[in-house]
Amino acid sequence: MNLTIHLNAPALTSVQFGAGLPSMASSFIASLLNSPEPEAVTAAPTPDDTGRPAIGEYWPGQGGIYAGDFRTGDGTVYGLIVATEEDVGRARWAPDGERDLSDWDGLANTAALRKDCPAAKLAADYVRDEHTDFYLPARRELQLAAANVPDKFGDDSYYWTSTSRGEYYAWAVDFEDGDTLSRNRHFEFRVRPFRRFIY
Repeated sequence: MNLTIHLNAPALTSVQFGAGLPSMASSFIASLLNSPEPEAVTAAPTPDDTGRPAIGEYWPGQGGIYAGDFRTGDGTVYGLIVATEEDVGRARWAPDGERDLSDWDGLANTAALRKDCPAAKLAADYVRDEHTDFYLPARRELQLAAANVPDKFGDDSYYWTSTSRGEYYAWAVDFEDGDTLSRNRHFEFRVRPFRRFIY
């Protein structure tokens, strides 16, 4: 079986099939040679294309560091901003008692907790770049920050989330090794305010 292809870059100028080449193979090769050029593939947007900074960089006018995009349980996507200071203090979580709070929605949790949860109040009182919509992050929001920007957090103490677990505990994240554990609500842990915006 002989197959000779002569190229004159960049265009293919001649193809010679030997007598022994099966007709099916000849047809296949001919169809490849006569196919139109594939369409150009568009690359995914880079931070410069969308106006967003790279993850971990300060976003001017947004009050903090861009930690990435967050998809909620209902499919809503928003940008997550972490306050730039190392933290805004330490506080207890809240009094004991059953709470119906979200794993995903720190903003709603903080609104429900603000009056009697020192950690939530500390986060909600934070103001930066004229933004007054900061809150104590929910468990999943703080886990996203642990995955994307762990170097922006201290590692000598847990950080509170706004998500409770049972009557006596709430979720906290340890940035030294990435653990998310339920802790007694009366412990004083670090507080880092977050805010969000929907695109």
